[in-house]
Amino acid sequence: MSLPLHLTAYDVEHNKEFVKLLTSLSKHLTDTGVSVDVEKDRVQAEENLKQEKLAYLQLHLLHLELQELIMDFDIESHDMAPNTETKQFYDAVKQCLYSAEVCNYLDCNLTVQENTPDPTLLGLTKEDINRNNPHKKHMKHIEQQLISQLEERLRNKCETLLSYYQPQKQSVDSSGLSFAKSTQLPSLLERECCMLKEEKKQLRQDKAKRDRKFWQYYQILIEWANVLSEVIKKHGLKSSMSENTIVTNWLSARCQAVCLKINCLETDVLCDTYTKESVGALKQIKFHLNHAINDCEKELGRLSQALKAYESLGMGFDKLVKEFGKLQEAIETQRWALAELNPHTDED
Repeated sequence: MSLPLHLTAYDVEHNKEFVKLLTSLSKHLTDTGVSVDVEKDRVQAEENLKQEKLAYLQLHLLHLELQELIMDFDIESHDMAPNTETKQFYDAVKQCLYSAEVCNYLDCNLTVQENTPDPTLLGLTKEDINRNNPHKKHMKHIEQQLISQLEERLRNKCETLLSYYQPQKQSVDSSGLSFAKSTQLPSLLERECCMLKEEKKQLRQDKAKRDRKFWQYYQILIEWANVLSEVIKKHGLKSSMSENTIVTNWLSARCQAVCLKINCLETDVLCDTYTKESVGALKQIKFHLNHAINDCEKELGRLSQALKAYESLGMGFDKLVKEFGKLQEAIETQRWALAELNPHTDED
């Protein structure tokens, strides 16, 4: 089964029809869930795109290299004036390059319509541009010189890339051998990319296997835990329940015995404390206390009535009470003065 599913032995055993369905689907689907026909079309489209991309990158690389060649010449011409022949050659290269770049901008048609002429920029065509190129007759000669220079520059860049990719081997290899190896660099890089993709795929498969084994082990542990739980319930808990019942009954009986013993001790303490003599004395004390309580209650009633009568007189009675108090103090003072004068009078 190529589908990335995590099925345990329990799932396979209890869902046989579902397993049959997955097996039939695996014949029509890839491991990514895409149909086989769609996958073939995708691979073919990727191959076509790869070829088109390769052709575009080759032309783009030559274009960039040509621009860089012209830029290097312009920089060198500032330091040292070139000879006339070289200057004419690079001027012709610039003119041809600019003409070719202009030809790419002529087509401005954004829609595809049959049996209608394609509109161009300013109504110009490639033939018009090429016809006005003054170096058209010398194009082959210019191309022959450019090819050798571009090949040399590309060779040096390939060797530089190879020295970056394999620095330990570049120092001992000759120039021709290093260039031969540099031509194999794309295939080497592509092979390593394929190896990395295979390793990633293998890692994903290993991860899927690990997850599947994890869930299998987890399911087994759950089953064993349920089995152990049933064993404990059937065997372990029965003996523990009987033992707990016996211990509980023994503790209950002992608790009742301790309570009865406490009641007996309480009875002994009461009998020793309250004898016949002490009970008679306590009765006498209780009689005097009750009599004192009755007297206090009567006195409290009398004072309460007096307080209520005082409160009923109103706020003006306070002044009379204060004046009466002052008179009482004055009388006491006069009595004390008379008492002091009497002894002296008796002596005279």
